[in-house]
Amino acid sequence: MIWIALACTPTNIQLGSENADSESVDSAAGTLVGDSANELLPGDTAADTGDPPPVDDPDLFAPDTIWELTLELDDDAYSELSRDGHDFVDATLGWDGRTWPVATHIKGSSSWQDISDKPSLVIDVNRLDPKQEFMGVKKFYLHNDCYDPSQMSETLSYRFYREAGYPASETSFAHLTLNGRDYGLYTVVEAHNDDFLEKWFGDPNGNLYENRDAYCDVTDLGCMEVEESDEGNDEAFIALGQAARTRAVDWRAAVEPLLNWDRFIAYLGLEIAVVHWDSYSYDLSNYSLYHDPTADEWTFFTQSMDLDYGFRPWSYPSCGQYGMTIDKYDMGMLAASCHADASCKAELVARVLEYADFLEAADGAARVAELEALIGGEVRADSRRYYSDAEYADHVACLKTFFEGRPAQLREWAAGE
Repeated sequence: MIWIALACTPTNIQLGSENADSESVDSAAGTLVGDSANELLPGDTAADTGDPPPVDDPDLFAPDTIWELTLELDDDAYSELSRDGHDFVDATLGWDGRTWPVATHIKGSSSWQDISDKPSLVIDVNRLDPKQEFMGVKKFYLHNDCYDPSQMSETLSYRFYREAGYPASETSFAHLTLNGRDYGLYTVVEAHNDDFLEKWFGDPNGNLYENRDAYCDVTDLGCMEVEESDEGNDEAFIALGQAARTRAVDWRAAVEPLLNWDRFIAYLGLEIAVVHWDSYSYDLSNYSLYHDPTADEWTFFTQSMDLDYGFRPWSYPSCGQYGMTIDKYDMGMLAASCHADASCKAELVARVLEYADFLEAADGAARVAELEALIGGEVRADSRRYYSDAEYADHVACLKTFFEGRPAQLREWAAGE
């Protein structure tokens, strides 16, 4: 079963043009295209029966869909997740009357929740069967959005990154039932696995690192967690760290050959544009680094984008307040050196101006309204959510205000540089 926005009508909400070709729902019938109660008999063809030709599974990241997913854990697996939660346990993923044997564990740091609450989860579809996929996907995340009253920050931000041509996860939504209990609405997030790397780089056989600790910079291999180690050594990472320590006068000459430079400037500019303060350049957190072995260069990935748009719930009650000062996006050593280097700073200013135009043309306030129409009912019905109806409404309104004002703020900063 699929939940569609405005399910009482046959109208689907379209969130812009992205993934428009991946529509997988027959809105008039409320069924998946290709589903049929009539099985083909020997000698029959699709034309004989009037059935449409068979199609592939639908797109897990269809932007206008809320998937109805189930997860079943036996007593031992549930107890193991209750006891620790970091290790994979066997589970059964269900959708539309079909099941898949998968592995799962709880994910997150400050957003960590016990299995009895509303945890974020890793769903590894091919861990038990290397050939198995779910809607064409081998691994994905279910994020609980415990710090985001709107439950749409990740969806908005990752989409902005992708539309700007930057490697970023795809997302959708799911309503999860776990062991027969309603766990409410989740954001479905694409994992940074080989499929993701091949899509954006063509070559997935490089090393992928993620910061394991807070305040972890590229100069410290010890605070990194190796997600992929296909190259078999850390030499390229060590070389990047050594270059990052270079004196300011020689900094760009040392680091530029090691980075995908255009993407590096874009990465810094996008963090500023959407106020992704829980990031590399502002807070030295929530980032990954991939070494493309074909091009022999590094690219940053962003992640955990539930605290964008100037929202820091434990000290600032509304969005558009925290992390808004652009000159403070210089905490990471590479970001700091860029701000201090005249040529790099000029490129960053130009990119920020580009993103001001981009945000204005994208009409973020309209996108917020579309997402509100899609998930608002699910958010309000979610008994495990962390925020009240009033807090949800306030945050949605705040997001609309943010997008209406952010382009002018970016242009004002650029004019003063």
